[in-house]
Amino acid sequence: MKKIVVIVLSVFLLTGCFSNKTNQDDGTKRIYLTSSYYNKGEFIKVDDLTTLESDTYVLFTYNNFCNLAVSCDKIFESFMKKYNIDFISISFDKFKSTYLYETVKYAPSIIIVKDKEIVSYLDANSDEDLDKYQDEEAFESYLNKYIYFNDKD
Repeated sequence: MKKIVVIVLSVFLLTGCFSNKTNQDDGTKRIYLTSSYYNKGEFIKVDDLTTLESDTYVLFTYNNFCNLAVSCDKIFESFMKKYNIDFISISFDKFKSTYLYETVKYAPSIIIVKDKEIVSYLDANSDEDLDKYQDEEAFESYLNKYIYFNDKD
């Protein structure tokens, strides 16, 4: 009887240790960006999003008239350089004419997009997201919940 219990426990432990974990504890599934965004760690400025419809990317929408105590674009740039991940960037004026504006009403914001669907975004009007705009570690932790930092290739 003891041997059976030991064998069963061993099997449970081994399957838990060797499983390919893509889901987080809260059920969130991490995704890969389109491989071209694992590149130099730069902002790619665009005027519209129509050419990106089948891509998976991180979008930074910014407002030139808004200043935070800690410049969030510096936090984002530091992260991007660290992991060589490019972010798409679009001014909020141009962003307002996109389909994403139906959901994201404030800038600055980081929006994770997969196949024209919002996976997650930071709400500039939310106290809950404020630390992610001002602390690189909090921002990195947020993104790590949703995307892989390295290309699967």
